[in-house]
Formats: sequence, C-alpha cells, structure tokens
Amino acid sequence: MQWQIQGQPLLVTGIVLGFFVLILGLIPVLQALPPRGRRALVVSFTFLAGLFFAAEFFMPVNAEQKNFLTDSIQPAQNVLQIIGALALGLGTYGLIRLHLKNVVQKRTQWGYSVVLLISFLTMATFSIWNTLAEKDKLPKTPLLESVFTLLFDFTLVQLDAAMFSLIAFYIFSAAYRAFRIRSIEASILMFTAMVVMIGIVPLGAAIYSDFPKVATWILNNLNAPAQRAIEFGVGIGGLAMAIRLWLSLERGVT
Repeated sequence: MQWQIQGQPLLVTGIVLGFFVLILGLIPVLQALPPRGRRALVVSFTFLAGLFFAAEFFMPVNAEQKNFLTDSIQPAQNVLQIIGALALGLGTYGLIRLHLKNVVQKRTQWGYSVVLLISFLTMATFSIWNTLAEKDKLPKTPLLESVFTLLFDFTLVQLDAAMFSLIAFYIFSAAYRAFRIRSIEASILMFTAMVVMIGIVPLGAAIYSDFPKVATWILNNLNAPAQRAIEFGVGIGGLAMAIRLWLSLERGVT
C-alpha cells in the first residue's frame, strides 16, 4: 500500500505527460489531414469527451454514489485544466505577438500597444513574484508589497470602479428609453419600477410607512417568479447550445 501511495504521483505525472505528447503529436496530423478528415477527427474527440461526462452523470450509481466512471472524473478534469492552461498560454502568445507587430510596424494607435505590453509585463512579473512569495519560494520584500498594492488596490480596482461608473450612465439611458410611457405595458413597468425604487430606500419609508412592504411584496411575488421563468428559459437555451456544441453542429459566427 505504501508503494502504491508513493507511486501514484508518478503515475499521474506519466498520464499527464502522455496526454501532452499526444496533443502535440496530433497537431502535425491535423495539419496533414484534408479539411473533411480534420473535421471528422475533431468531431469524434469532442463527441467522445462529452459522452464520457454525460455517461458518468446519467448512469446509475451504487450505494457509494459511484459508477465505474466516477473515479476517472477527477483525472479527466485535471486534463481539462491542463488544456485550459495551454489555451491561456496560446492566447497570451497571440496577444503579445499582435501588439508587438503593431509596435514594430507602427500601425495606427500603436502607442496603445506599447502601454498594453508594458502593463502586461509589469503586472505579470509582480503577480508571479507575489504568488511565489506567498508559497515561501521567494522573499516577500517591502518593494513587492508596495508595488503589488499600487498595481492592484490603487490602479486595477480603481479602473474597474471607473469603468462600471461609466457603464452606469449607459444603463440609465437604456432604462430611460424603456420607461417612456407609450403603452399600457410601459405604464405598468414605469409605475412598478418607481414603487420598488422608492420603497427600498429610506426616503420611501419617510414618505409612507408601508412603502418598503409593498416593494418587498413586488420583489418576492412578482419579480422573483419572472426571474425564475427567465432563468429557466436561459437554462433550456444553454442546454440546447451545449448539445449543439457536443454534436459539433454549432459553426459559430462567421
């Protein structure tokens, strides 16, 4: 038993490396195949991967809430994380390559590309340094703490707040257009929105003591069922999209 426990990481490492080599080996194969053969291979792998997770979920389980595929789920999810990391690395490479080309060729607004590259490298450097310092693999110096706080707390967080503040004006303008009283339905929407907005702030209770109760009743008995209906419809649409992706019927936007 002790040998199995010690050998398990080696087995997992071997499986991961095997999948990595397999993926790298499939790249030249995919490039050499004709378009139809390439599509057939991708569709087959996509269908088998989706079938594995679907079968594990829908197959009957024993008293331990497991079937013969349950123990393979975690290794499969680890492989998916590795694929996601590779995809993230590929996306990062494409982003840097694109903006480096903009800078070298001095295309239109290439200065923004310079700002992006400098910001990306600076943020990535101190983020990796901070992560390694939290794991006690690198020293956590005052310089790291100061720069990390400056970049994240005083820069990134503030930029996020500014961006969402600007988006709020667009939301307000859209709400204004939606609340224009042009029909009976718009009148009901306008009246209900005003009651809820006034009822959930202290001003509503000051105007009329039962305003908060009315607003809460509208939220719990009218808004909540409508939200559940919308979420149910979105869930059905997501399921349909997932099935189309699983069967490789979704071509995407071209």
